[in-house]
Amino acid sequence: MNDKLETKLKEFLPYIIIIGVVYLFLPAVLRIANSSIVFNNIVYIGVFPLTAFICNMHYGYKKTNDMILSFVAPVIYIPSMLLYGNLKYSVINSLVLLVCYFISGYIGLTVGEMLKGGKGDDKESSKKKRVPSVVNTATAKDEEDVAFDDIELPQQFEEDQSVEVFEPEFVPTDDYTEDDIDAILKELHTRND
Repeated sequence: MNDKLETKLKEFLPYIIIIGVVYLFLPAVLRIANSSIVFNNIVYIGVFPLTAFICNMHYGYKKTNDMILSFVAPVIYIPSMLLYGNLKYSVINSLVLLVCYFISGYIGLTVGEMLKGGKGDDKESSKKKRVPSVVNTATAKDEEDVAFDDIELPQQFEEDQSVEVFEPEFVPTDDYTEDDIDAILKELHTRND
């Protein structure tokens, strides 16, 4: 089996089991207990979407927002729908419930990821400020961003802290005459003085 698929299945397995138990056995308990329509509606409209929401929220908080898990609840509801005869009452009602279970699962994933975002797991990267590696690429290991603490500044910058950074204005790249170049150089010299 594909390693990626196998690891996803291992991550999803506890959530699949919980959703499967609730979606497949709770209607059986309701049927055995000969419950009223009110209890059936509470289960189908309240408990099932809440189960999908909580399981997906937990996964989104622990792992990441993976939309595939949102399809687990509707897929498991299909055999439940066929086994317990929900389809014979109303096809449209069953399809609406399928969509609602998917939406509640996806909302759960999103809420879980938002809760994880405020957690602040990445303490190491929050301590170091990230700067582009244009200061000194000779000491950087790659062309990506490097941590500010890893940049070795030339000797003149370490001694003199009052060095101003000059950022030239954007000038279109047309053909320049010698007079234009002289004017730019004079402007640079006047700024440095």
